[in-house]
Amino acid sequence: MRDPVAVAFGRVLREQREARDMSQEAMAQKADVDRTFISQIERGIRRATLTTLCKLARALDIAPSTLVARMEKQLK
Repeated sequence: MRDPVAVAFGRVLREQREARDMSQEAMAQKADVDRTFISQIERGIRRATLTTLCKLARALDIAPSTLVARMEKQLK
């Protein structure tokens, strides 16, 4: 069973990435992570560290707190 927090964060990450018409590959390059890692996060299989959260937010050009706040809304 996957962690609900990881699943919610992955859903938010995918929504934000797709809203910017960005591929997983493009996001991975901007965030300096592997594309498969992006895929695993989006599916709730892997969890992002705080460092990775900041890299992902920077790649999306939003504040890390925005991603966290949207994840919290998903969990309600």
